[in-house]
Amino acid sequence: MRNAFLLRLLAPVSAVIARQLAQPRGWFGRTVMTRVLNRGNRDLIEATLEGVALGHDSQLLDVGFGGGLLLELAHGRGARELAGVDPSEDAVTRLRRRPEWLPGSRLRLEIGAVESLPLPDTSFDVVASTNTVYFWPDLGRAFRELHRVLRPGGLLTIGFSGAEKLRSFGAITRHGFRFHENGAIVEAASSAGFAGVRVIGLHGRVTEGDYVLRASR
Repeated sequence: MRNAFLLRLLAPVSAVIARQLAQPRGWFGRTVMTRVLNRGNRDLIEATLEGVALGHDSQLLDVGFGGGLLLELAHGRGARELAGVDPSEDAVTRLRRRPEWLPGSRLRLEIGAVESLPLPDTSFDVVASTNTVYFWPDLGRAFRELHRVLRPGGLLTIGFSGAEKLRSFGAITRHGFRFHENGAIVEAASSAGFAGVRVIGLHGRVTEGDYVLRASR
């Protein structure tokens, strides 16, 4: 009931919220949406990194980093070679202006889309992404790029909400979200060359209906 009431309140601005979720922009995107993304996605981001071995030499890429929480958590777990790509120029600029944010790390931030990552081949041990697959128009092309930048033996970990959960937030998700079924996501990853593709269902208070995809190159 509470969620339904909130969605009704948000209906007049739902298209604006959906666009900001896909690509934070402007003052509101930099100062409000990046914080909202960090707070609202925290449980799923933590699940995306759960069990992922990270050390000082691990090279991790976050695709669609938004507010930067996954990079921050990876840094807290020991990773010092970090990179992020996001289509939002404002999200990238915000973190580039905080050189003290992840002390002792080498951090590379780039503007770009998952379908054409501005990064060299076989550059990363871990490639992660959270709550972004809904904005990928071409799953096959996206997974081929993720496969390209991951080193042989590297790990892909992607957190996402299932199509059924997305549909329950239709007031917002009807604006530009793509409802990729789990089978289609697994098929795209496998066809791109990933091995051991599996989808793990989550059942937390916030993450019920969410999943983490794991695969290796």
